[in-house]
Amino acid sequence: MRSRWYRDLYRIGSVTGVKVVVLRVATAVGIPLIGCVLLGHAGAGVAGGATALFVTMSDIGHTARGRLGTMLAGWLMIVLGGTLGHLLGETPYSREVVVLCCALLAGWASGSHPGIAAVTRYFAVAAAAATGMHFADPDVFASVAVGGASAFGAALLAWALFRVPPDDNHMDWRAGVRRAFQGADAGARFTLCYAAAAAVALFAASTLGVRHAFWATLVVLMVMRREGIASLELTIHYAAGTILGVALGAVLLHFIHGAVALAVLATLVAALGRVGFSLSPALGYLAFTLFLLLLVQIVVASGVAGDPHLIEMRLYDVTVGCVLALAGTLAATYPRLGATATLPGRSP
Repeated sequence: MRSRWYRDLYRIGSVTGVKVVVLRVATAVGIPLIGCVLLGHAGAGVAGGATALFVTMSDIGHTARGRLGTMLAGWLMIVLGGTLGHLLGETPYSREVVVLCCALLAGWASGSHPGIAAVTRYFAVAAAAATGMHFADPDVFASVAVGGASAFGAALLAWALFRVPPDDNHMDWRAGVRRAFQGADAGARFTLCYAAAAAVALFAASTLGVRHAFWATLVVLMVMRREGIASLELTIHYAAGTILGVALGAVLLHFIHGAVALAVLATLVAALGRVGFSLSPALGYLAFTLFLLLLVQIVVASGVAGDPHLIEMRLYDVTVGCVLALAGTLAATYPRLGATATLPGRSP
């Protein structure tokens, strides 16, 4: 059940499909990321590139209308989460409240439908990232708009050239939203464990020795997934890939330093990351983590802000986040570890 579910969720289907995915993601991410870096707006480029990737990853469904609807919902929720994090990130305790509320929402909706689960999770991630990154570039919001538009443009171009999927098995948004409100297949136990793991990352950062709490929190939000209830092995793969992504980033950054070169490398990693997800959860999370770390390093290389030794310091923070995610998954699962959970449908 476990391997079949993962294959169905992330499968691409053919060699042609792999080429289309790589070109599509590279186009969507590269336009705002590389373009803004070349124009001297690294912070805006980072926000736009991340938005393009998350919106592209929100392409879930079987019809053009359903997939575009999920992408639009993802784009809007990313903007909303990022705005909340940006506006409230400097106010004492409001940052924690925002992240915890977003985590509760994402955890509660995690069993409703793959599209809604992804959208709410990206909402929480955007809020957490905005509280920690503190973008000062006034062009960030324009770049986020460009990133979303780039993701839509790349999707429409790919579908026009390589055919849209058949018009069947469409996503029932009404049923999905009802399930999200009900906390279907997630329940209070997983939701509270998910939020509690994020809370520990936020409030116990100094005790745990974490330099920047939002990094550990981001890892918890991404690694601790509801499918871990059915397969702890998947969560271990997610955690291992995340840690290896940081380690690989530390090696690469000894040889690559310029902001433009980093932007090109981040675009390539994003494009190959979706293929990595179709092969192995560990490979997918390795690429995803490496992409995020390269984005932060682009800002550092541009002299905008940050610590030049950022990557080396992040390895511990990320490891703590993975441990918390594993602990939260066990708390949400025990003593039902061998039970079979109902997992939502495929997200191509």
